[in-house]
Amino acid sequence: MRRTTVVRGLGAVLAVLLVIGLAADAYAQSFFDSLPPIQGLDSATFAGDTVITDSTGKTVLADVGNQGDHRVAVKLASVAPVAIQATVAIEDRGFYTNPGFDAAGIIRAAFDNIRAGHIVGGGSTITQQLAKQQFLTPDQTVSRKIKELALAYELSQTYSKDQIMELYLNKSFYGSQSYGIEAAAESYFQLPASKLDLAQAAMLAGLPQAPTEWNPVLHPDAAKTRQTEVLQAMVRSNFISQEDMDKAVAEKLTYYSPTNHYKAPHFVDYVLAELRQLGFQPGIQQLNVQTTLDYNMQTIGESIVSSNLAANTWRDKRGVLSSGLVAVQPTTGDILAMVGSPSYNSTGGQINFTTIPRNMGSSMKPYTYGAVINARAATVDTPVYDGPTPLVYKDCCNTTKIYNYDGKSHGVLPLKKAMGNSLNIAAVKVELSIGVPAVLSWMRNLNVRPRYVIANPDGSFAGYDANAPADEYGPSLTLGGYPITLLEHVDGIATYADMGVYHSPEAVLKVTDSHGQVLYQTHPDQRARQAIDPGVAFIMAQIMADDQNRCMIFGCNSALHWKDRTVAAKTGTTDNFKDAVTVAFTPDLAVGLWVGDILGNSYTMVGGSDGVFVASPGVHSFVSQALAGVDGSRWYTPPPGVAAGP
Repeated sequence: MRRTTVVRGLGAVLAVLLVIGLAADAYAQSFFDSLPPIQGLDSATFAGDTVITDSTGKTVLADVGNQGDHRVAVKLASVAPVAIQATVAIEDRGFYTNPGFDAAGIIRAAFDNIRAGHIVGGGSTITQQLAKQQFLTPDQTVSRKIKELALAYELSQTYSKDQIMELYLNKSFYGSQSYGIEAAAESYFQLPASKLDLAQAAMLAGLPQAPTEWNPVLHPDAAKTRQTEVLQAMVRSNFISQEDMDKAVAEKLTYYSPTNHYKAPHFVDYVLAELRQLGFQPGIQQLNVQTTLDYNMQTIGESIVSSNLAANTWRDKRGVLSSGLVAVQPTTGDILAMVGSPSYNSTGGQINFTTIPRNMGSSMKPYTYGAVINARAATVDTPVYDGPTPLVYKDCCNTTKIYNYDGKSHGVLPLKKAMGNSLNIAAVKVELSIGVPAVLSWMRNLNVRPRYVIANPDGSFAGYDANAPADEYGPSLTLGGYPITLLEHVDGIATYADMGVYHSPEAVLKVTDSHGQVLYQTHPDQRARQAIDPGVAFIMAQIMADDQNRCMIFGCNSALHWKDRTVAAKTGTTDNFKDAVTVAFTPDLAVGLWVGDILGNSYTMVGGSDGVFVASPGVHSFVSQALAGVDGSRWYTPPPGVAAGP
């Protein structure tokens, strides 16, 4: 009896295991059947156009991916062997021996993910990266990772290592609108991939993981660091000797900016970056992208940047003067115009000067005065003593002397005129009345992020920190002593233009596939938040729009004043005349124009090159042309709680 019971028990266990095995087998079969087919991959068929248009959908700004200078399929035999070795060394050292995935790497990544509490990496091999790029979305989920592993294994069973390498090298994005190693070699070095030397190959091999951050045209120092990492990996893999590495590191490379014929090319670059952040693969996927750009405003902006710069080149005969303009819609944050430089294909022209940090001078003062009014520490009529001159500020480490632009002090003035006339001594006193940290907090709340400059031990520049502790900042914060980007400046000032509502900047309205199916659509309300008191925004708009508040220093009816419409405006100049800025806004538009020298610190404009003379005329013309036909009397009504002064 007992034996019969045991036998029956074992039979039940075996039956359960059989059912589980059959279920697992069925699930596995179902899972693999659900994976996309991997047969017939050919790098020559990878191209997929990404068509980028303006806000109307009628003006094509760029057709990315179908031109030879953007994607050129190349056979592996036509790629320099050192480029293949560099790719293997930095991306997947066990490429030629692993089954498509690296078990040890996956385990290391799993521990990293557990420590982080979410997926931060996956130990991807070259084959896994190819699987992800070709078949999957970039979502960091467990199910997507499992599919990636399965596809990588199938790829490794179906294709040879050389075929996989060829597919990967043709699929990868290398920055500067270059897809595939052949296009990258031709773009950066004006060479075919077959002619790359060790130094060039190492530079390119390091790009796919962060093609913008390590772009040698935009960020040569970061690119050099990445190139060294690749060469070190090649030494560890015994592809090259230490002597080879030292020669490659010492080799001085010449980089070429890509030449293109896109309309609004800096804006197109910005859109491509945003698409990649959204998980798309522009230039690879067939996408139709409707952007926020107002092409009429864009052409006006391009014309004004060029003509305004031409009118000021005499101010900087030793150096190189450049300029940038950006305009946004205050009620949505949509980027309406973006002119990153006067000419994309000129020396330094590829750099987008609306998105890299520059010193904005006194155009930063509206944030200081807004913070003080918000703290109820002053009103527009509060008297401020503009003196003595110089104002001496001492802290634990430094003594700073602060002067007004004209070198004079101006006695006691109401706060609105201290602000309007851009008096430095008064501005610092107002700032210190609530403390530099409070002003910094106000700026950061508007996503205006002044960069603390990090120095090397020898005093040379080591980088920026936009999140430095508040006690690292001094009173020059209100004078523009800490760099910000023009885009974040204009978007910040646009918060005043929309009565305290902040909208994150947006460049992409909608993305559809080749069948018209909507893949992404922006929602302005989801990007909006009431950042500051509407009453404070209204008061600042009033101060900045009243020409009488600035007549003492700038003269009445300057370029900061419009006779046919009400416009709030503020100019800024760095104390060495290296940068000149003007920002302006109405209920319908916020715009900023920067002009400055782009060489070393010893190159500046001539004395007297104030923003009101260098940048304000361009802003004046842009606003007048961009808002032609818009009622110039459109302005704000006082929000509840705002009372008129005496």
